[in-house]
Amino acid sequence: MLGTLRASSTREYQLIDTGTITSTGSQSYTIPAGTLYLEIEVWGAGAGAGAGGQGGKRGSTYQAGGGGGGGAYSKHKYQPSDMQASDTLFFTVGSGGSGNSQIGGSNQGANGGDSSLDSHKRSLATITTFSVDAGGGDGGLSGYAIVFGSSGGGGGGSASGGSEINTNGANGGARPAAITSGNNGVGGGAGANGGAGGAPGETGFQTASQSGQNPSGGGGSGATSTNTSGGVGANGKVIVKSYG
Repeated sequence: MLGTLRASSTREYQLIDTGTITSTGSQSYTIPAGTLYLEIEVWGAGAGAGAGGQGGKRGSTYQAGGGGGGGAYSKHKYQPSDMQASDTLFFTVGSGGSGNSQIGGSNQGANGGDSSLDSHKRSLATITTFSVDAGGGDGGLSGYAIVFGSSGGGGGGSASGGSEINTNGANGGARPAAITSGNNGVGGGAGANGGAGGAPGETGFQTASQSGQNPSGGGGSGATSTNTSGGVGANGKVIVKSYG
């Protein structure tokens, strides 16, 4: 009996299957036969950036918008006592926020959508509901936006519910002071610890803002010789690994 207990406690689990979900909206994953536990990673979507453009007296200056906030990241280990082959996990995968195209007022890029692990079902019966959530980032404000006390960069999304890791997304880059030339900020990078925020415009001239890198990156903003829309945030993502 002692030998049996020792053997079971030192068992090495094998990876059976990996499912990668990049389509947005309501999604699902079918649990394969022999699965004993699941490792689930969820990324929220990045936000869009604020527009940048020409302004000031006789159009002499260029103002970058703020970068979009990055999406959050959650990691969850799921090992229920009741799990059967062909059971299904249901998710919501957030869409990246669109970049803002308007300079004036308090316009901003669209927020990124939340991604979440929602439920474990067998046929029509719900076995478990979850509260694992990787929030999407907040949109960056446009250049010359009339919002006092704000940096212009969108806030990163918030993570919650993961049993292993919960990491918020990074904030989008702040709007710099008005400058005499301008370019488009680089889209935020992806990472296992949540998406990076989009960068604001700096110096030089380019033709288009950059989108956030998948998954979770915030869009980069821009300030060019003509008004330029902010970059688009990257979509969220889910990865499920089945072990047995």
